[in-house]
Order: sequence, then structure tokens, then C-alpha cells
Amino acid sequence: MTRGNTAMIVVALCVVAAGGISVSCDNSRGRLPKSGGAPYEVLVVGDKDNLVKKALSTDMECLPQREPEFDVSTVSAEEWGATLKLARNIVIVDINPKSYDKTKIKLAHNVYAQPQIVACVQSPSVDSLRRHLPTYAPTLIKTLEKAETKATIARLSKHRNAQAEKKLKEWLGVDMWIPQDMVSSKRGKNFVWLSNNSPTGMQNIMIYKHDAPRGIKDFVAIRDSVAHVNIKGETDNMFMATVAATVAAYKTKQNGHDVIVFRGLWEMKGDDMGGPFVSHSVGNVTAEAFVFAPGKKKRNLLRQIEAALYTLK
Repeated sequence: MTRGNTAMIVVALCVVAAGGISVSCDNSRGRLPKSGGAPYEVLVVGDKDNLVKKALSTDMECLPQREPEFDVSTVSAEEWGATLKLARNIVIVDINPKSYDKTKIKLAHNVYAQPQIVACVQSPSVDSLRRHLPTYAPTLIKTLEKAETKATIARLSKHRNAQAEKKLKEWLGVDMWIPQDMVSSKRGKNFVWLSNNSPTGMQNIMIYKHDAPRGIKDFVAIRDSVAHVNIKGETDNMFMATVAATVAAYKTKQNGHDVIVFRGLWEMKGDDMGGPFVSHSVGNVTAEAFVFAPGKKKRNLLRQIEAALYTLK
């Protein structure tokens, strides 16, 4: 729990009265039904002023067109029945001046179904929620993103391409889960490119070994040198390049290792192609997911294969 200008999100056993709803956040119960909902879909309960909906619907960064972080649907407290409680991601908004003296968020897992995350947004007033939500929303978004990534990795664990994983280990000495539908591959010097070759939404993973990038400028130079040689178009004058001005980066921890995550857009020089990418650099190994899906939404296509990057060891 953090105080001051950072979000306070508490994971605890709690009972929340949200518009007459009794929500027991005690997940120490028996077998639960399977949760439902599309990837990156969130159900918001009791958000009369749509403040939480708007906060969760901000644009996802580094996509070529506007797409929200989540697909948000809303219901009133009275509409929140047994079926809707099976949603995988639920945010309950409770405005009650008698119960709360400040805005805070409490989290619980596997309350009505599994896997499931239930976030209880508690505030003494709408004005308080409006003032503090810009501070709390990024942490809530990251929490929901982590839950979705975990769910995607769980699905990936049951649909892996063992043959591709074996080749990756032999060729680069890298352990990483590869989606089952990635049946096409290309090998280069310290480089592997895997693809599902889908005509409607091509998902790709490339893994390469190179000096560890020291920052965005260094990463772009390394990525472009690798892509120029290994990812060509119909002619040698067509090759993948990074749209440098779009690249963002941050550091994190993954499987006990320091990781630099880079996001941005790529383009095919000499051809009308492009799309979003996300790269994870761990030491001298970089694993990247990138998508080509002209005329289609790309958020879920990218996030689906991005989950595989979190299995990099």
C-alpha cells in the first residue's frame, strides 16, 4: 500500500456494500465455476457517472489507430445478476460518505468464478472519485492487464508448438513458449522468425541475440540492423524498419531477470505495410511480437502473442 500521490490499492478480505450489493472478497471458498468474457473485457458495476468506464477506455499506447485499453460494459447495481458475476474482470464502484473518508481500491481474486479479479472502487463522493481517479487509474489498468496476461499465458500453456520451441532451443539456446499456430519459421544468424502466416491477422515472433540495448536510440539501431537483413519484402529493396518516433520503453522484472520493454510501430520500407510491435530485451536476447493486420483492430492480436514474451527464460 502506498500513500500520497500514488495509488492505494489494497488486496484484502473485505465486504463491500455497493449500491445494496454485498460483495464478499473472501476467496477461501470451494470449487468455483469458470469465468467468462472476451479478452480485455471489463464489467463495471454502479458507475453512474461513467468515471471509471472513461478511465479504463483510454487509448492503448503505440497502436497505429485508436483502440481502448479495455472493452468496458456497464451495469447498475440492480442489473448485476448471477450470470454477470461470472465475468473475468469486474470493477465495482461504491460511493458512500458514511462508509469511506477517502478514495481507495480493494482487490480480490476468484470471488464468484475463476480465474477472476474483482476491484472494489470505494469513495466518499463523486467529486472525490473524480479528483483521485487520474492518480489511481494507471495502477488499476496495470492490475487488470496483468490479470489478462496471466489468463492468456494459461491458455498458451495448453496450446504450444513443442517442435518450434525445440528448434528455438537448438538454434539460439533460448527457452520460450511458442503459440501452436506459429507453423512457419525462418532462421538467420543469431535470429529466428516465427509466424502464423494468417491472411486476416498475421502474428509474428522474432528472437535475436545482439548486444544489450542501452536505451531507445540504441534499441532502434540494433532492431533495424537485424530486420534489414532478416525481414525482407518482395524484393531486397523492401525491408522492415522501426518508426523511431513512436518507440516507448520501460524497465521491469520478469522470471527473476531485468527486462527492458519497448513498444512502437514498424513499417516496410518500399512497401505499404506496417503495424505495432512489442519487444522484451533480457541481456543479449530480444524477443519481439509484431502484427500485420490491415484494416483490422490490432490490440488483441498483439496482446495475445505478447503473452508469449513473458515466458522467455
